[in-house]
Amino acid sequence: MLGLPIVERELPYIDLRDDAVRRRFEEFLSNVVAETYGRYLSGVLNVNYMGMPGLLFYLDDEEGPLLEVLVAYSEDRVRYRISLVRPFVSEAVVQRVIRLLEGALRFFAETGGMGAAYFVFVPGRQLIPPRAESRAKRALQSLFLSNLVFLFAVSIAFSYAIYMLFGPHYTPIVLILSQIPIMLASYKIVPLMMGDWRLDSAHRYVYLVGLKMPIERYQELLQKVFLPRRYELKRRLYSASLGRGEEISEELVRSLLAEYGVAPEEYEVEIRKIDLYGIVERVARRFGVSAPPVYLSNIVLPNAAASGVGWRLTSLVVTTGLLSRLDEEELEAVIGHELSHVKRHDVVTFFILSSAEYLTRVYVALLFWPLFMTFLGFIYFWLSLTVFFIIAKFVEARADIDSALIVGRPAKLASALRKIGFRHLLIERSIGGRLMAWLRWDPHPPVSYRIEKLEELARRGGARGAWSEAVSSCISDLLRTFKLALAI
Repeated sequence: MLGLPIVERELPYIDLRDDAVRRRFEEFLSNVVAETYGRYLSGVLNVNYMGMPGLLFYLDDEEGPLLEVLVAYSEDRVRYRISLVRPFVSEAVVQRVIRLLEGALRFFAETGGMGAAYFVFVPGRQLIPPRAESRAKRALQSLFLSNLVFLFAVSIAFSYAIYMLFGPHYTPIVLILSQIPIMLASYKIVPLMMGDWRLDSAHRYVYLVGLKMPIERYQELLQKVFLPRRYELKRRLYSASLGRGEEISEELVRSLLAEYGVAPEEYEVEIRKIDLYGIVERVARRFGVSAPPVYLSNIVLPNAAASGVGWRLTSLVVTTGLLSRLDEEELEAVIGHELSHVKRHDVVTFFILSSAEYLTRVYVALLFWPLFMTFLGFIYFWLSLTVFFIIAKFVEARADIDSALIVGRPAKLASALRKIGFRHLLIERSIGGRLMAWLRWDPHPPVSYRIEKLEELARRGGARGAWSEAVSSCISDLLRTFKLALAI
């Protein structure tokens, strides 16, 4: 390692504790660099850097040796360093290496460096998601969820009609009141748009059959087998196991895939049986609320969302992407966060806060319209919405703390956030990135802050009160981050 270091960065929250994962990590990274640079990769060495194992890549160009790229790792983080072998290397070349490394590391952190195909079963429910088969539902989803131009046009037409009927002074109030029926019906609307299977006491289990393999082979099999034959494979798996009252076995999966030309040694099989409804019931009892209707959404995005105003007007949607990424204790902690919103009627809270912000902004604008036509109007608009979203962050932080105190698994909620929020963590490594996360128009606080707070609660074993802890710690971290940003 004789080059002149010009970039050195560290990426936390990459789990490399297991020896098999470390070997896969080195193989994955070597393949990525080799495929990207081809003949310009002149060598790879296994090295030890500051007590950490790692790989050293030698990159060339047409004129000869160019860069040394070191990637070293510990049990929970990766450090990379880019060094110049000769002077006057263009910034574009270095940035290309950075994008490659951080993209590869992000992908590995989220997937373990492997492609994965999942078959999802809810015994007693339809094999194929009703949403996938229903043309009407697909049309509605395409219209309302995918076509932003259509939604924008509808909102403009509706607002104009209200304005013509009620005039400028009453239109804002009427628009707010018109949202109340939607808010009350949201516990039905969200599952209608997103739900694939409803779970209840008689249909409580979700089976995940995961097939994990190297990404190159995954892409090939996805096109040749998994996409064109997915429903056929699913029906055959079900009829040979769950449909006969038997559990799905690894032997069955391997024998079935062998008929489609997929060799057993090409992939790993993961079979999970999750009592999702039971988890929701258990967490609901701890919160002292009734278990809401639970819906499973068959999408890869890891998410859970409670909708509705609370009481009996509530539903919970959980995605298969979340089930595939988290263990059951992490699921409990995440569902605890969502049921905190249910118990505290946070949908109503957000509605009141957003209505107050909107009405204040509109009527201030009406009173001082000439002033609002200047740059000061933009400043007021930005400040108003930024303050609203900072207050909304208090609510989300309180839901984290509620889950930590009532479910009793703060470390597990922190672990879940690491798994599903890794991209945010990359952005928030810098003080500027963390400050922007505090100021962005998003109700969620920075993921890095949430993890740190939960780890602190795990060490302390409690908090003085969810609301006071959330508000004080959010304000404290925002101010600290702002001061650090000014000091740079």
